[in-house]
Amino acid sequence: MNRLLTLAVLVGGLLVVSSVTAQDAKKPEAAGKPEAPKAKEKYIIGFSQCTVKEPWRVEFNRRLKEHAEKAYPSVQLDMLDADDKTEKQVGDVKTFIRRGVDAILISPKEAAGLAGVVKEATEAGIPVVVLDRDVTYQGYACFVGGDNKLIGRAAGKVAIEMLGGPGKAKGVVYEICGGLASTPGQERRDGFHEAVEKEKGLKIIGGLDCDWKKDKAHSVTQDALKANPQIDLLYAHNDPMAHGAYLAAKAAGREGEIKFIGIDSLPNEGQRWVKSGELTATLLYPTPGEVGLDMAMKILKGEKVEKKVTLPTRVFTKENVEKGGVEVKVEKN
Repeated sequence: MNRLLTLAVLVGGLLVVSSVTAQDAKKPEAAGKPEAPKAKEKYIIGFSQCTVKEPWRVEFNRRLKEHAEKAYPSVQLDMLDADDKTEKQVGDVKTFIRRGVDAILISPKEAAGLAGVVKEATEAGIPVVVLDRDVTYQGYACFVGGDNKLIGRAAGKVAIEMLGGPGKAKGVVYEICGGLASTPGQERRDGFHEAVEKEKGLKIIGGLDCDWKKDKAHSVTQDALKANPQIDLLYAHNDPMAHGAYLAAKAAGREGEIKFIGIDSLPNEGQRWVKSGELTATLLYPTPGEVGLDMAMKILKGEKVEKKVTLPTRVFTKENVEKGGVEVKVEKN
């Protein structure tokens, strides 16, 4: 009798264990699907800005801060300025890592110089959203920014139209580059050359790195005007440099013979200079902070995001600037 009772208890226990195991196998976590992270009452997000010495970056910060305050009251946004120094920016990101922030937004000074610390943050389990300028390490969570090569190519097409049109364009084009250690500088140059070098009647000269600075572009243009009796169009990688070049040409009495193209299109800079006739055209490079913060919050809430989010661009000329410009549609190949 005792043997029968013991056997019945053992069989019953096995059935219970078997039932529990079967139920557990049906749960998502048992199938390798972890539950989404629980929402926190407060998130701390670090933002490392490479510099605020350029007006576009001041606007970048302003819009990001305003978006955080309005859209995410649960977010504490800690913003650090690297003062245009790669080594300081590396230190700023390491500070965020030590503090254990929930996520990091970074707009890098240089592609290679910031790759290591972005990797370090990622391996520490902190999602990193890279803004505006890419890094050579590609293991971060998300990139948000304009397609600089596409913008450069679009600027080239605008230049071609201004100098006679496809197959007929003629003249000398002087180029002023942004920071060539950064991906925007490289891509705005490469895209522009892809378009313009197809035109046999166009000659591209210049190409000096003015590090996005208006005063440097002004100085470089002064020398260029002395060395080159003919410059028909000047392409600069941002509007402040284009405007610095315009002022140098004006001082030399040559502004009327040169067309000026820049990139950024801030309302109180590029667009205003187009309205006044000082720049001939400017292409929009939208600030990426708002979308970058959106991506970071989605990641923290367990949502999937695209690896690369490309922001659209527009071209502004005197004919369309009051109407909001025209959307750029350029073939990528």
